Amino acid sequence: MFNHVTDKLRIWPWLLLALVFTGIVAFVAPYQLGVLAWSLSKLSLGAYLGYWIDRSIFHYCRPHAFLEHRSAVQPDAFAASMIRRALIIAASILALGLGV
Repeated sequence: MFNHVTDKLRIWPWLLLALVFTGIVAFVAPYQLGVLAWSLSKLSLGAYLGYWIDRSIFHYCRPHAFLEHRSAVQPDAFAASMIRRALIIAASILALGLGV
């Protein structure tokens, strides 16, 4: 149980930094909080959509499948599938961030 919680919070300094900067924005320019919320929602939606786009297009070669069957695949297949997923997610984040 404790390991699961610490695993989720291993990047807490970045979360704390984001909250500090959000507080600074709220103090200096509170009218910008709506813009910040809109930008964060587009970023989150782009990441979510990119993940599911990758899963639906490449339903037959998901990254974790390569770890389960290590002897049956080439060693670079796992890395290639992770890079593929990262590129699709990045493209969908950029598309939503720049397009709307």
